[in-house]
Amino acid sequence: MKRDLKRILKDKLTREVLTFFYQNQSSVDSAGGVSAWVSDDRERVQSALDRMVELGVVEKDSMGSTNGYCYTRDEQIMKVVKSLMQDV
Repeated sequence: MKRDLKRILKDKLTREVLTFFYQNQSSVDSAGGVSAWVSDDRERVQSALDRMVELGVVEKDSMGSTNGYCYTRDEQIMKVVKSLMQDV
């Protein structure tokens, strides 16, 4: 998991999206909302979110017709992310 996370964090946008959730751990937002926070294209942000959902770093929840995303509550994953964020 750590190796996969390191690999996707080489992408600047993915790092920015993860940093947003890492710094705002109680935040829940849509791909459009996250794209506004990181000032990037919604489709590119959606792609980064999808990669992070696959790794379990970000959780996806459907709210009607909209998907909401939030930072994981898995303590092991949070520990790995914390160690990697210190290197970023």
